[in-house]
Amino acid sequence: MERIRKRPAFYDYQEALSEFTKTRKELNEYIENDPDKFKTKFKKLKENAKREDVVAMDILAYYYKSGVPKLLSENYDYYLKWEIVAAARGNELAIEKLQFLLGYAITAIMECDDYETIAYKNDIDDYNAVYVIGKAICKMMARELKIYPVDLVELEDVAKPYTQESFIVFRKNVDDIIPKTIEFMKS
Repeated sequence: MERIRKRPAFYDYQEALSEFTKTRKELNEYIENDPDKFKTKFKKLKENAKREDVVAMDILAYYYKSGVPKLLSENYDYYLKWEIVAAARGNELAIEKLQFLLGYAITAIMECDDYETIAYKNDIDDYNAVYVIGKAICKMMARELKIYPVDLVELEDVAKPYTQESFIVFRKNVDDIIPKTIEFMKS
């Protein structure tokens, strides 16, 4: 009988960074020297992300953020969705990359009246607060926005560069999720 493997609560920052850097270097060489290999590897990363590979999710986010001329369209929404889903599954590097979006929400949760209870129930200390709270916020966002890797890999690669309006939409989602995250973390 095959046992079901439980996903770890967090994927170590240094391990994620090492794998991210190695794969990014490989993909960047393909962009320069063999664009077909880039396309093949990118497709493989999507399949890995679909199977819960949190580093693959982070790499997909990276390439969607700016796109790759003639190979992949920039798509700001896909970038944030992949980064959020990676963070929701505990990729510490992805959580750190989202600080520009999550920082004020993390602070709001740490300053709420129920923070002592939240810290106790979630084993939060000074070292892991950003990661534990950041993951919880992203987990709630992924649920609320219905962001799932199996759906993201099916989306057509279309151009949708950054706009202030698209950032504001995600920012409003974070605002809306703060009270829900507090309740979730208290339970």
